Amino acid sequence: MNSTVSKMIVTGGIGLCLTTGAMAETIKDLQGAWTMNGTRCEDTFKKTGKTIEFKDRTASTSTGLLISGSKVTGPNAVCTTESVTKQKDRLSAKLSCTDSMIVSDVSQTFKIVDANTFQRFDPFGDDMYVTYKKCDM
Repeated sequence: MNSTVSKMIVTGGIGLCLTTGAMAETIKDLQGAWTMNGTRCEDTFKKTGKTIEFKDRTASTSTGLLISGSKVTGPNAVCTTESVTKQKDRLSAKLSCTDSMIVSDVSQTFKIVDANTFQRFDPFGDDMYVTYKKCDM
């Protein structure tokens, strides 16, 4: 998976971490491990004691995200939230992402569906999105 795609996957969840106000309880519930809809959590993550980690973070087939505080770790990049703004029923996050070689700023739009689901919207199509489900590990 190339670094741009990795950053797009990672950015799906990062803004969830720093949102404040009425959504505070929901944001707290969204910390943890997530996989794209259709991917099994046990194929992506393993639990060692109380810690959840990628089985093989470098695998190009990994579609998971680990969200902890303001940091989201994906298959090939880590992002931190610089700002989050509300846009109708969605949130837009300005992110700083780092892969093994490059630091870049990206924006990502997402929608919190419920405490176990969120959608990351494609920047090139408002009606195109990827759904993530929370892993119960």
